Amino acid sequence: MTRTPTPFHHADPGTPESAWLADERWDDVPVLDLTAVARHYDRVLVVAAHPDDETLGVGGLVADLTDRGVALDVLVATDGERSHPVRGSRARHSLAAHRRAEVERAVARLGAGRPTHIGVPDGELEHHADTVVDAVRARSDPATLVLAPWIADGHADHDALGQACSTAVSHSGADLAYYPIWLWHWGSPDALPWPEVVASESSRVASWRKRVALQEFPSQTTAWVDPGDPGALSLPVLGTTSLERAHRLIETLVDPTGALPTVSSDRLARRAADRAQRFDRMYDEGDDPWRLAGSFYEERRRALVLGLLGCRRHGRALEIGCADGRLTAALLERCDDVVAFDTSRRAVTAARARAPRATVEQGMAPVDLPSGPFDLVLLSEVGYFLSPLELVATLRRCEAALAPDGEIVLCHWQHPTRRVPLDGQLVHEQAASMLRTGHRASYVDEDLRIDVWGGGPSVARREGRT
Repeated sequence: MTRTPTPFHHADPGTPESAWLADERWDDVPVLDLTAVARHYDRVLVVAAHPDDETLGVGGLVADLTDRGVALDVLVATDGERSHPVRGSRARHSLAAHRRAEVERAVARLGAGRPTHIGVPDGELEHHADTVVDAVRARSDPATLVLAPWIADGHADHDALGQACSTAVSHSGADLAYYPIWLWHWGSPDALPWPEVVASESSRVASWRKRVALQEFPSQTTAWVDPGDPGALSLPVLGTTSLERAHRLIETLVDPTGALPTVSSDRLARRAADRAQRFDRMYDEGDDPWRLAGSFYEERRRALVLGLLGCRRHGRALEIGCADGRLTAALLERCDDVVAFDTSRRAVTAARARAPRATVEQGMAPVDLPSGPFDLVLLSEVGYFLSPLELVATLRRCEAALAPDGEIVLCHWQHPTRRVPLDGQLVHEQAASMLRTGHRASYVDEDLRIDVWGGGPSVARREGRT
């Protein structure tokens, strides 16, 4: 089947990340079961049309699978020598060698072995489909999972490679799933086949390894000088928006045959319940498990959060993850009404005692978020306890619950985290790429980061001081 590529240019701004992650259909997407993948398949074969496709599309998944000891091979169809308009065969050969070296370093960063290069001419994959079919067929069998570019990705080489892999697995018996890359650029949420989508939630470690791997592609992320014509300068292929998409904490697979193992809804519910019980057990060692009493760090954090608010007094506020209610009590001095909740029953009991005027409930983000509108929504040192899909859903619902000129405040610990899904920098980066409410203020030091979205005009403008 021949597909007509979708016309687009990499230098165009493309579809913003907020347009993708604001879609509520993410809430119904099943989650890939990495443990079951490692148990079910003897080998995973990632096939890329060009050097960097494997990292852009499934770099986090590659890192997570190699961490689980999965045998993983990367097969690169072309050397990507036409990514820039260089002149002459010598210049193209130089670019091809450069990109080969880049992908080898990147794949090593992800924990996989040295990739295999087929060497099909860049831009002509459709005319060399038999070569690709033979290469994939020789490296796959019924115990193999093949991951290839989505057959409707809109790039001629990607579409042709996806179709060639489909032909190959029809002979080898391997399972096949696809990953989009350029669809995120030219498409809209309605272009994604949602009933066939499976989400791979990248772990904290895998997310950072993917970021490091992407830095190994300077030919794509920085301007490129044609060695045959030093005066010719090509702009980066992967701009800010493309890298935002690549840094998304959720990688997407299209699974038309339903072959991929996914986490059951019961297991996801148990994961959330286990988290609540774990926080409750922390109180077995005393009524201050977070060591909040007498901490100048905590006192300063509360003062900084309050100091960055763009309004002297808010109406209705929502605090997600209130712990024992110390910040809740402080918010009551600046808000008419505070709705706070925490996943720990014992934390809720403590918060109710400390802030009796607040409405404090036990609940889990995102499923138990109360309805708005809220003039202030605060997530303080809670985002990294959520899985990537939970975080995205929480941020989406917080923004939807925001009153006009309301504020969303995120405040998180900057030091490394352990035994939790994410860290503070990942949480704030994901929020920055998906929130459509304008970013208003930031505070960053070695210990914490605070970001504020929304809030309307500046305080000085509101007071007529400008």
